[in-house]
Amino acid sequence: MRKIITLALALLCLGATAQEDQKVAVFDPAGTVNVNLKAIVREEISSIVVNTRGYTVLERQLIDRVLEENRFQAGGLVDDNQVAEMGRLLGANLAFVTSITPMGSNLHISLKMIDVMTARIDRQQTAMTQRGENDLVQVVQRLTRAMFGDTSPATTTQAARPVVERQQAAAPVTFEGMLSASGRKVYSGGRQLSRTEVRNTMANSNALRQYNQGMNRNRKGTTWLIVGGGLMLTGIVLFEELEEEAMVFIAPGVISLGIGIIQKSASKNSVRRSVNTYNSQAGSRADTDLRLGITPNGRIALQLTF
Repeated sequence: MRKIITLALALLCLGATAQEDQKVAVFDPAGTVNVNLKAIVREEISSIVVNTRGYTVLERQLIDRVLEENRFQAGGLVDDNQVAEMGRLLGANLAFVTSITPMGSNLHISLKMIDVMTARIDRQQTAMTQRGENDLVQVVQRLTRAMFGDTSPATTTQAARPVVERQQAAAPVTFEGMLSASGRKVYSGGRQLSRTEVRNTMANSNALRQYNQGMNRNRKGTTWLIVGGGLMLTGIVLFEELEEEAMVFIAPGVISLGIGIIQKSASKNSVRRSVNTYNSQAGSRADTDLRLGITPNGRIALQLTF
C-alpha cells in the first residue's frame, strides 16, 4: 500500500512540476566591438539557455519586431528599467543582457539576468578574456553556464536555434497576422481567441489538425484525471475495512492519474506546435504577392511573386 501511495504522490508532484518554462529574451550585446562578435556571443548565450531545463528562449524575429515597433536598437538596451519594460512587452519572464567592453588588448564581459516584473538583477557574472578575442567564446560559455549553476568546462559548440516563445503571465505582443500560445490559450494581437475563433483563423491549414489534436488530448486528459481521482477516493474510503478490495480501485486510479497528466501536458505542446505551424505558413503567405494583370497581347494573367 505504501508503494501505491508513494507512486500516487510522485505522479501528483509530476503534474505540479509540469509547468511552463521561464521565457528568456536574449538581447544583442552592448559595446563597441565588431557586430559579428556580438552575434556570436548572443548565439552562444542562446544555445546554452535554450538547452537548460526550465527555460525557453524567445524567437529572434519576435524580439526584433517588438524593438523596431518601439524604436529601440537591439544592442542599445543597457538601462535595467528599460530592459524590464521591453521584456514585459515581449511577454518574457527574464531578460538576458550582455556588455562587452574593450580593456587594452582584452575584453571585459558582463552578463546580467533581469527579472522583468521587478527590474531587479536576478543574477550576474563578469570576467575578462586573457587572449583578446581568441578566448571570448569560451569565457562567455563559462559565465553563462555559471549563471545557471553549471560549472562544467566551456566547449566550442554550434549555437542552437532559439525556441519559439510560450506565454505565461501577460498576453504577448504579436505583429499582424501572427498568433502566440500560452499553454492551450491562443492570442492574436494581445487578445485571447476563443476556440471557435482559433479554428476559423486556422481553417484550411495544417495547423488546424494540430490544434484539434491538442484540444482532444486536453479533453481526454481531463477525463482520465476525473476517473483516476474517483478511483483513488473510492479505494481510500474502502481501505480501512476492505484492504484487498481497495487495491482494485487504488492501482487503476494511480494509472489513470498518470495518463491524465501526460495527456494534459501533451495537449499544450500540440497547441504550441499548431501556432508555430500557422505562423510559419502565414510568414510564407506574407512573402508572396498575387497580382492580376493584362499581358501585351491583351490576355488576362495572374502573376505570383516572392
